[in-house]
Amino acid sequence: MSIRARYAYAEWTTMVDPQTSEEFSIQCQEPGCSGEVSIKDGPAEADKWKYQHTISTGHRRFWETQGRATLVGPPPGAVVAGQITGHERAVDLPERSRPPLEPVRGTAWLAP
Repeated sequence: MSIRARYAYAEWTTMVDPQTSEEFSIQCQEPGCSGEVSIKDGPAEADKWKYQHTISTGHRRFWETQGRATLVGPPPGAVVAGQITGHERAVDLPERSRPPLEPVRGTAWLAP
């Protein structure tokens, strides 16, 4: 008797989360200045804040950090995408709303 197994590897990709927006954090780097802001309206608003800060203080050195939320999953349209959708929803549920775990066929649960 031989055991045959077939493994299919799904390709995964990282994509921007469409339900969130980018965030820009800007901090003035001039000595003694505590000017800083966090903006979610886009790069144009971040540039506008830097320009206004420069006009009012004369400061020209800034540290800017850009961040965005990402999702890891199968590429859009992948066959495995439909199979994984249910798992993503289960993870988002509160702990008491999650469906109970069931043993996989051929395995047994060990009592703690």
